[in-house]
Amino acid sequence: MLSLAGLSLAGLSLAGCTFGTGTEYWRADITPENLARDEQACREIAREQAFEESFHAGPIYPPLRDTQFVYGGGDEDGGGIYASISRRGPREYELTEYCMLQRGYTLVPIKPKA
Repeated sequence: MLSLAGLSLAGLSLAGCTFGTGTEYWRADITPENLARDEQACREIAREQAFEESFHAGPIYPPLRDTQFVYGGGDEDGGGIYASISRRGPREYELTEYCMLQRGYTLVPIKPKA
């Protein structure tokens, strides 16, 4: 009889096979070192922007999406708008992606290793 841990491991292995590959940034004229430097710079910019936006009632940086913002129920009497700190991560991702696209990168599927 299989243990719960064995079943969980088997399930995770099968789930890994059904999901697609991840993505990575690509640009034809870039070295891996410059890609890493650009991505790190964009992540730092995005982290600061998402943090700053968490004090506002809506997005202040492009792309102007409402990922981080929950409308209604923001103050004591059930009205208003507030930013959810728990949504800062997805907003950081959007801002990082936007920054990289502005630098000429494309988000492409990772090619499987042969």
